[in-house]
Amino acid sequence: VLIRLCDTLHESCTVDDDLWESLTRYHSDEAIIELLMLAGYYRMVSYLVNGLRLPLEPGAPRFTDFNDGRPAKSVAT
Repeated sequence: VLIRLCDTLHESCTVDDDLWESLTRYHSDEAIIELLMLAGYYRMVSYLVNGLRLPLEPGAPRFTDFNDGRPAKSVAT
């Protein structure tokens, strides 16, 4: 359900009633709010890093290390 939450937020920036109900089966309202804030924070950092075109840290793993050598679409997402 957490992957579904992340995918849905990425695609539509919202949580429908069905997804909210699924989330409440496993998490408290407080935890769901924290998950939403974490996803929003990650997106904010991604926009900032990509918008400023910050260089990758030396020695940090690259997305190409994990996706069969295909290039990543952006630095932080």
